This record gives sequence, structure tokens and C-alpha cells, in this order.
Amino acid sequence: MSSASTGFVVVVEFVVRNQFADNFDAAIIENAATSLRDEPNCEVFDVCRDPERPERIYLYEVYGSRADFDFHLKTPHFTSFDAMVRDWVAEKRVETFERISSHKKEGAR
Repeated sequence: MSSASTGFVVVVEFVVRNQFADNFDAAIIENAATSLRDEPNCEVFDVCRDPERPERIYLYEVYGSRADFDFHLKTPHFTSFDAMVRDWVAEKRVETFERISSHKKEGAR
């Protein structure tokens, strides 16, 4: 069974050093907002926290294509964010996926 891609998905897991948690939260929220505002093909940028381990932050990002994500990685707001948080992060893991379907409740944000 073959399905056409409807987007390029990036899932990032950060383990943030406790003493930098508040700074990291502010920085990633700003990075997400700027990505959505300034990158026309950044469709979704969700920032999530593990309720059992609050030092674990997950990002769920959707771009129109791999090229759109590559563009994101070169933007001034991303390169600045990446340099700023480098020492705040104990671990980082990035996975990518091809989105094959997307459903949203009518009226959902």
C-alpha cells in the first residue's frame, strides 16, 4: 500500500538540564512562534512536555517538504536558538517521518 506524502514531520526530544528549564522553555516557545510566523511552509510546531519527567521536551513539527525543513535549519532564528541552548541540553534526538495522513476536528486549534 502506497500513500502520497502530505508533509515532512520532524520529532525532536530534548532532555534539558534542570537549571536551564525556564530559559529553554522561553527560547523554544519563541523559536516555534517565529518559525510559524516567518516560514510559509512550517505548518505545525508543537512544543510538548513529559508530565512524568518535566526535563523532557518534545517538538512535533510539520513542513511542506524536506527542503522546507532544510530552509528552517538555516534561518537566523533557528541558528540563534540552536547556539543559545546548546549548553542547556543534556540530550537531543531528532527523527523524521513522512506524513501520509492528517485529520483534525472541525474547529480545533
